[in-house]
Formats: sequence, structure tokens, C-alpha cells
Amino acid sequence: MIGTIGINHNTAAVEVRERYALTEAEAQDLVARWKERGEVLGAIVLSTCNRIEIYYETSQQHFRPHALIKSLSRFKQIEQVEDSIFICKQGEEAIKHLFRLASGLESMVMGETQILGQLKDAFRRTTENKHSTSVLSRMFHKAFETAKLVRNNFLVAATPISSGAAAVDFMDKRVPNREVSTLIVGAGQMSETIIDSLHRLRYSNVKIYNRTRERAERFADSHGHIPFYTENQLTEALHQADLIFVATSSLMPIVTKKELDGRQREKGCYLFDMAVPRNIAEDVCEHKQVQLYTIDDLRYAPDGALLEEPDYAAMDRSIKEMVDQFMQWINASAIREVIQIIQRASDGLLEKELSKLPSQMDDAERDIIVQYDQHLRVTFSTALVAATRKITEDGKNLKYSEAIGKLFNEILDQA
Repeated sequence: MIGTIGINHNTAAVEVRERYALTEAEAQDLVARWKERGEVLGAIVLSTCNRIEIYYETSQQHFRPHALIKSLSRFKQIEQVEDSIFICKQGEEAIKHLFRLASGLESMVMGETQILGQLKDAFRRTTENKHSTSVLSRMFHKAFETAKLVRNNFLVAATPISSGAAAVDFMDKRVPNREVSTLIVGAGQMSETIIDSLHRLRYSNVKIYNRTRERAERFADSHGHIPFYTENQLTEALHQADLIFVATSSLMPIVTKKELDGRQREKGCYLFDMAVPRNIAEDVCEHKQVQLYTIDDLRYAPDGALLEEPDYAAMDRSIKEMVDQFMQWINASAIREVIQIIQRASDGLLEKELSKLPSQMDDAERDIIVQYDQHLRVTFSTALVAATRKITEDGKNLKYSEAIGKLFNEILDQA
């Protein structure tokens, strides 16, 4: 069974999401524990600023995802668990959710492209750690195929937007002009989208800060040799900036009231926290001229991500077709597995009966029996396979496939 559990910007505020956020090491450790306990066959963890979602496969027929939610909460040392903030989907609904997510249709910014890269990164890391399964791998590849189809056919006229680009557009409507001193804290993928968007809007005074000098210098050189700060220069950088985007992978706030104390600039200071967990402490708001925004504020940003209104109904139809194709693959896999069990059970039964032949039989008699044995095996298994295909509608009625598989597994165990 395939399923997903998770929280996102629609179900939980940023202060809740950050408590459940998983580092790469934590994600792999959690899945390893689940596999060791036999709770899942494999799982892929997606942890971003807007969502924490876990896609899993389990061999249990009547699996209760609440067990994974409780385990995740214990892992993150969260005592009070609010089930209502979690999405729990299984089977076809989980597959559809993933395909829509990969296509940018479940994002805070409709049609954004960054989520696809994040899904690919999550899949790559899980594959490297051997925590995926053949079914999950096939599902994610189908999701990537779906995203390409939807974007090419329906979002081709859309701006390739991400949360970083949306944050820049959001702040552009709030700052007094595009000559303000602008600082980007961090030099990762999110910072790339931020600076590209700032350059697109012709912001003329942009600087970068990164704790590591080599990375700060490399980022600055690749974007027009912009000025950069590094190492212990964070406070200085913050004091010189009026518009600040913070996008690092730190698990703790790196910008606090203390870093902004002593700031002499008379103009207001605008900060946008792109990270989950948050990188800017709430106490910065004690400064009267500071205006702080988080990733959750993007849900209220003016619409404008798409240059033309896409055909949502057509997108839904295309996604349903891709889901149907994947379900057909799952059904075919299920019936193939049942057929293999039937054939092994048939062989086991006939082998058992052959072992009971009288020892005094001559070679000619044994040759005749062996010939009929081969004929009986083919006839018996062919008839059973044909009947199984008919009863299960070629594997589409999985409950019948599972029942038949259990029946012949029992026969195989006794043979």
C-alpha cells in the first residue's frame, strides 16, 4: 500500500511546521528506524519551507498512518500532536496528490517550479540511502513525467516562479524604491532565485552575506561581482541594509534583536524570512521601524504569478490520466506476483505427488509420468491464471488478487 502523511502551509502555521522540519540526516534516520521496525518497506521525505510530507510503501493491508504521525512526533520530541493539521492519503489519492504537487498545483504560489527540484532532491537522497522501493521509485518518476506534461501543455506561458521570486515581488510592492540597500543572507538555491528576481526588477544596490568566505565570494562573482560580507560581518551587513532576505539552512535564528541593536539608519527596515525553521527571531519586531514577513505571508500576495489563466479542468484531466496509467502498472504488478505464486504452488503440489511414486517402477513408466507431469503443470497453471485474470479483471480488483495470493501462498507453505 502507498500512502502519504504531512503538513503544509494550508494546514499549519510556520511556527508549527518548523517544529516538524527534518534535516537530511534526520529524514534518513527516521526512515531507517521505520524500516527496521517493519512499519514501512521504504519512504521518501520532503521537507521544505512550506511542507513536510512523507511518501511511504507498506506491506500491511489495513495500515493506520496515525502510527507514523505519532512516531514522527516522538522523533521530533513533540508531546501534543494535533491530528487535524496532518494530511493523510492512501492509494490513488496519495498518488494524485504527489502528481499535483510536482506540477506546482499544491503550492502557495500556483505554478511555481521550485517544488519539482525539491522533490527530485528528496528522491535522489532517498535512493542514495537505499530507502526507496521499486513502487515508490516508479511513482516519483511518473510524477516527474506528469509535471513535465502539465508545465509544457498548460503552464508554458507562466513565469517560472518560485517562493524566492514571489517573495521579491511581494516586497517590491512594500519598499519605497528599488535603490534601497538590499542584503541576501545565505548563498543557496533560494538565494539564487532571489537575486535573479532582484536583477530582473533592476534593484541596483544588492549585497550578499554568507558565513563561509569561499561560498560568499563564489556567489558574488557569479552575479556580477556584487559586494559581499562573510564570517563575523553579519551585524555590519544588517546595519547597512534596508531590505533583507534571509534564506539559510540554519536550524536556529541567526538574526535576532541583538544583531539589529545599535542600528542608526532612520529609514524602515524590511525583513523577509524565507526559512523553515525560521532564521529570524520574533524579538526583532521590538524595533519600531522593523517590518518582518515570513513565508506564510506569500499566501496573501497579490496574484500575478501566471501571465494567462491556465485551463485547470484540462490539467486535472491530464493528471487523472497519468494517475490511471500508474494504477494500471500497479495492478499489472500485483497480478504478475499472484501468477508467480500460483505457478510455484502448482509446481510444489505436483513435485510432492511425484515423490510418492512407487520405487519399483521401471524407467519407461517413469518417463511417461514425467511427460504427463509437464503437461499437467502447464494445463493446471494456465487454467488457474486465466481464471485469476478473469475474476480480478486483470488485476484491477486488488482485493481479489490479494486473497488469491494468500490462498496459494498457504498451499505453497504446505507443499
